[in-house]
Amino acid sequence: MKKPLLSSALALLLSCGSALTAQTVGSLPDKSPFLDLHDGMRFGLVAGWLATGSDPVGVGPKSAPMLGLRYDVAIGGPVYLTGSLFGTSTTRTVLDYTKSRATRDIGTQSTGLVNANVAIAMSLTGQRSWHRLQPLVNLGVGVVSGPGDKADISGYKFGTQFSFSYGLGVRYVTGHNSELRFDLNQYWWQLKYPDNYRSTQGDPVAIKAAGSLGAYTANTALTVGRSIRSF
Repeated sequence: MKKPLLSSALALLLSCGSALTAQTVGSLPDKSPFLDLHDGMRFGLVAGWLATGSDPVGVGPKSAPMLGLRYDVAIGGPVYLTGSLFGTSTTRTVLDYTKSRATRDIGTQSTGLVNANVAIAMSLTGQRSWHRLQPLVNLGVGVVSGPGDKADISGYKFGTQFSFSYGLGVRYVTGHNSELRFDLNQYWWQLKYPDNYRSTQGDPVAIKAAGSLGAYTANTALTVGRSIRSF
């Protein structure tokens, strides 16, 4: 009688041990590094630094702090639609085409710079975060304008141009309805120079003696933002 009882007890202990071992393999749901994200619409504020690119003539807007708004919405799978609007207050160099090369730089004038952009972003971890982090890549198009920028003595002003962008971002999920966002984006737009930059009235060598009266510049934006989920 004792032997069958001992065998039964041993079998029960082995089965319990196997069950416990099976439960400890992998990660328990509350210990998993992955967190499913049920994204809705998100609105946020962003701030950072816009490092403007150089151009052949050197009359483009200068680097400056930037402030803006962001809108994000999930449109299917790991893909998001992002809308952003940012602005900055900066200056640009003024060149006088009627002066010699040594004296044609006559200072700077203030200008605004506003960019409206729509982008498609894709998550590299799908519809979830890893240790609350979600890396993203994005590609977008937009319009950039220089409100308040008046034509200078040479007839140049920033005007309004199309732009396109690409970049990397990281979401850090701080709560069910909130997140921090870090982005590094590059925006490309064109500077269009006036015909006066061909003039030799002030000097035998014109401001832009050869080549196109236009140049694309690469402008880098580094931003941090705070977004709140809505609906």
